[in-house]
Amino acid sequence: MIVAKTPLRLPFAGGLSDIREYADRYGGLTISATIDKYIYVAVKPHHERGFELRYLNAYEKVDKADDIRHAHIREAIKLCGLEGEPLELAVMNDLPHEGGLGSSGALSCALLSALYAYKGEAADDERVIENATRLEMDVLAGASGYHDHTITQLGGLKALAYEGGRPRPVELGAEAETIRKFLKRFMLFYSGYHAKTRPSLVLLAEHFDEAKPALDMIKRNASELAQALAAGDQQKAAACVRRQQELKQTLPGAFQNDFVVETMRRAERLGVYAQIPGGKIGSFLMVYRPKGLKRKKVAEHFGDLKPIPFSFVDEGTKVVRL
Repeated sequence: MIVAKTPLRLPFAGGLSDIREYADRYGGLTISATIDKYIYVAVKPHHERGFELRYLNAYEKVDKADDIRHAHIREAIKLCGLEGEPLELAVMNDLPHEGGLGSSGALSCALLSALYAYKGEAADDERVIENATRLEMDVLAGASGYHDHTITQLGGLKALAYEGGRPRPVELGAEAETIRKFLKRFMLFYSGYHAKTRPSLVLLAEHFDEAKPALDMIKRNASELAQALAAGDQQKAAACVRRQQELKQTLPGAFQNDFVVETMRRAERLGVYAQIPGGKIGSFLMVYRPKGLKRKKVAEHFGDLKPIPFSFVDEGTKVVRL
């Protein structure tokens, strides 16, 4: 059996400047970090013909790859040339899917890494990212931008530039102690609100000319976050995290509703810097608490939301053979 695990990610700034319509023409920039919550994909030979699949409380058993209902699984199997190979495949998640933490991109990376390993083929980061881009943005017609599958494959806290359809790491220039202090102040809460990313990104792309000025500011905000971290300015860095949310809410697409507006007001009243991650209205609330504000007080303030304990991790996708 082959098992691949890929971490989810928290985005700090620049998200949505990585969508193809913007990044390919103007270049995008994101800053984000992976956390110790994963998507797992297990693959092994099937003792019967066809495919037996388990994922998200669903079960499928089909004879042909084209009959697989789950688009990511179906297209990843075809992309890896395993249509004729009887397989059992299972997907497991540490956190609810489609929550805004990069689960679609992480799933693509875990699937491709596991399936390549099953075939006995080498699959370095570059190959997985290139084919995850093809899967997410071409085959699945814009399920995400360039960002999610790139950072979840690589892991760690990274600034990534997107030019000509390829990601490029950018040196942050921040001291390790600055990064440590910045990351330790984040908290995560689960609201239970779920939405799909693709409809939101499709709407954004359809109104691209209207969105372009805000996307320019989103990219500039990521650059300002990098500068703040390099200067050791924690407050300015935190303000950039909140600014990402404010800018996102001005975009055409599904980025704002009554829940978002009220949640941001609650964050402002407490004095924290908050963001609802993802290219949509996601299921999680990411909070940066300023120095002197206790975790307990933040948890009590958002007492109707479920706190999610987590840690940041440096590792990206890992594959093991059992």
